[in-house]
Amino acid sequence: MPCIRLPFLSLALLTVCAVPLSAHAQGMMSEPPPLPAGSRAPAFSTTTLQGKPLSLASLRGKVVLLDYWATWCGPCRMATPTLQALHKQFARQGLRVVGLSVDRADSVAQVKPFVKAFGMTYLVSASPALNGRAAQAYHVRGIPSQYLIDKKGIVRWSQSGYSEGEGKELAARIRKLLAEK
Repeated sequence: MPCIRLPFLSLALLTVCAVPLSAHAQGMMSEPPPLPAGSRAPAFSTTTLQGKPLSLASLRGKVVLLDYWATWCGPCRMATPTLQALHKQFARQGLRVVGLSVDRADSVAQVKPFVKAFGMTYLVSASPALNGRAAQAYHVRGIPSQYLIDKKGIVRWSQSGYSEGEGKELAARIRKLLAEK
């Protein structure tokens, strides 16, 4: 899949990988607009790598950083250490980082070794059909795509792509949401 680097805020480069085209993107239907901040986060249900059920409803009352990614995606690999650091820094205060792999069924066996190699200790799912439906609900067009969801289930921030050094800004956003009642 192709990855491209785009100018971002004129100081940094944002890197994003294309995802396989959905029926919407293939022109069969009009593509839905990106899911904006302030939207209710769409419900999803999937399973973790350990086979346990995972849903957005099960995370209610927590701040959730949802990351759509794939093992073959270079920018996803660059973003993973930042996500792991945020998980380590804020998990005790109520942040749940959730990585939903959009790897195809024929490459899903690569997810567990990837998770181990990158030291990912946050929640990870590799269920192609379930994660694909969730990606459609969130209007994912490129990866990595990240959504910061507040304790009440509202999307407060989203981004498609990865920009080096984004961890500080994201940490500040997370702190703010964790402090909210």
